[in-house]
Amino acid sequence: MIHSLFDLNGKIALITGSSQGIGFGIARGLGQAGATIILNGRNAERLNRAVSTLSQEGLKVFGYSFDVSDSNQIDQKISAIEREVGPVDILVNNAGIQRRGPLETIEESVWREVIETNLTAVFLTTKRVVKGMIDRRSGKIINICSLMSEITRPTVAPYTASKGGVKMLTKAMAVEWAKYNIQVNGIGP
Repeated sequence: MIHSLFDLNGKIALITGSSQGIGFGIARGLGQAGATIILNGRNAERLNRAVSTLSQEGLKVFGYSFDVSDSNQIDQKISAIEREVGPVDILVNNAGIQRRGPLETIEESVWREVIETNLTAVFLTTKRVVKGMIDRRSGKIINICSLMSEITRPTVAPYTASKGGVKMLTKAMAVEWAKYNIQVNGIGP
């Protein structure tokens, strides 16, 4: 357990896209700091393995499989989380995808998939979770932006556009919800 400088005992953290990679690492860190962690992913088998791994490490962990770009699934699963685990105190919007290719050949369907997963999902998930945070006048929201929020390179235009959008959405959220004691930050790994 991380020492009292970063004590999250009694807090509930939902981390989207956390069955592997950066999201899994963030979830582990929050759990080691004492938070009850809720893992999310679309692949139920991978999600169950991640929950099992962190549970074996002694962390209090739950898994909820849902697509964060689908508002109906978000509403159903967040309602279930609130009923079964409790209100979300910390939301980490980490779910994201990358599709590479020359911009002039990117299909519209690929563009939309990246924008919906990386940007629209942040809006939809946060919109659902923030209602409780506003009522409680407390909450932490961390959006995973990217170095590509600031710069770009060839073949990653949809990703760069989506992560630039997440950066600006983060600023808008921070400005709008500061009055409710909700802190919103973006991290650019």
